[in-house]
Amino acid sequence: VVLGAGTAGLNAALQLARRGLQVTVVESRRLGEGGARWDNGVLDWQYTRAGIAPPTPDEVHDTTGVTRLYGPADAGPVTLQSPTRHADMRRLNDRLVGLCRAEGVAFVDGARDVVVSEVDGRVRALDLVGCDHDDGPSDGQHGDEVGARALHLEADLFVDAAGRRGVLRSQVRDLAQWCPPVARDLLCTASQFMFRVADVDGVRRFLDRCGLRAGDGVTWVGLDGGFSALAVTVQPDLERVSVLTGTIASGSWGSGRTILDRARAENPWIGDPIYGGDGLIPLRRPFARLGAGGVALVGDAACQVFPAHGSGIGTGLMAGAVLAEQVVAHPDPGSDEALWAYQHAFHAEHGGGLAAYDAFRRCSSAIGSDGIRRLFTSGLFTAEMGGSGLDQRWSEPTPAQTVAAARAYLRDPGLARAMVPWLARCAIAARVGAASPAEPDERALRRWDRRVARLVGG
Repeated sequence: VVLGAGTAGLNAALQLARRGLQVTVVESRRLGEGGARWDNGVLDWQYTRAGIAPPTPDEVHDTTGVTRLYGPADAGPVTLQSPTRHADMRRLNDRLVGLCRAEGVAFVDGARDVVVSEVDGRVRALDLVGCDHDDGPSDGQHGDEVGARALHLEADLFVDAAGRRGVLRSQVRDLAQWCPPVARDLLCTASQFMFRVADVDGVRRFLDRCGLRAGDGVTWVGLDGGFSALAVTVQPDLERVSVLTGTIASGSWGSGRTILDRARAENPWIGDPIYGGDGLIPLRRPFARLGAGGVALVGDAACQVFPAHGSGIGTGLMAGAVLAEQVVAHPDPGSDEALWAYQHAFHAEHGGGLAAYDAFRRCSSAIGSDGIRRLFTSGLFTAEMGGSGLDQRWSEPTPAQTVAAARAYLRDPGLARAMVPWLARCAIAARVGAASPAEPDERALRRWDRRVARLVGG
């Protein structure tokens, strides 16, 4: 049973079903309304690793991929070719629902209350209240009273893919102690909308001022604290424009929506919204414990998000594939052994890079807007650095890049004193974050988690 019909939950359901398991997906909203309802950047390598085909033409926007990056006070720019494909999450969600249906996945939506039933410390059943209907076959193994407003579901494995707060993890003692609520200063408040262009001459003046063509993107970073961004991409048809904003949700810098509103006020050629939304996104590295008591965590519920810019779709998609690969290798997919195997495999494959970028994100917050400006003016922020972050994979600098960074630090010794310790932490975290204990051992896991926490700063 998978709770949450966003992209992470749907791909977990799809990959489990493809491997022969009978799967039911439970969603609190109406089917097709789960998960993100805006655009998000997902990379081709993430689709491949997640076990699904790259986006269909109707899912992605036909942009050039050229991105121009500026710091505060228009420091820069740095221009690069972005590997990101901006996809409409509504359409990706629809595709995943269709793929799940083809594999026989059942759907239950409108579930407003979920209560777990445990036997000997393991979740064995869920009682759902307020279910509107079930979409898909049922043979009674997963539950009874299909179509009623109350539903009882029994399963060997439950997957919590219900977003940042989760649904099951707080009700399972062995998970609750490892997965505390995410603090506000570790959350990104983000907004992304596709707007109509209200003034074609105005958008052309904007493109000329930024040195862009239609289809290029421009991003300002560090305008509202060290971790903040305003990204604008005018579509090639000059009829639509995508605007993405985000900052830390501590309250010191407003919100993604306030940045968005300010951008619209400064650019009156941006017209009415077509679609989009707002959200709070966890920025910390994934929880050390990703499964226990018959429950696995996937997506935002596990903090499986790329911390450097708060994109969680690709990582959540891949987590579903890792989960399915590991648990089907065990006779009991919800056993502690199966869930520990999933946990270890995910951290081994993705934990190092996510821990490294967690440290890097904290560095950007620590140096603040002025530090981000100095990254650009000193020449330390390069196309290679920006491209690595957009590709969402940690890479050690080449000798040539190290020499270039040393020269940049000589131009700004104060920035060097602030940055070098953090970058050293990043490099070590990339190795330590991938080395979670392979065998079930909570004490060893606790030691590993504390070591990673010391490296990344929390």
